[in-house]
Amino acid sequence: MINHFRVLGIKTNASDDDIKKAYKRLSNRYHPDKLLDKTDEEKEQAALQLQRVKQAYEVLADPKLKSAFIKDFNNVIVTDPAAAMQELWDQYY
Repeated sequence: MINHFRVLGIKTNASDDDIKKAYKRLSNRYHPDKLLDKTDEEKEQAALQLQRVKQAYEVLADPKLKSAFIKDFNNVIVTDPAAAMQELWDQYY
């Protein structure tokens, strides 16, 4: 399951304004017009990241979708604890 808060680089208790600011910052960073001097592979990676940012914003900007996401995310059963711990490690270090 994708952690939309992590995609936007915000905390789970972020305000609506913080969510909007993070979306604008990241969508500006990965926008195709900002990547004219990049390689095709970098442009493809940026396009994928931009899609993730848009999806995360769509979920977190809608109060109903946000509450459903938080409820579902809190009920996720970790099937691979080693991968989960690596993700946590990478997030903080």
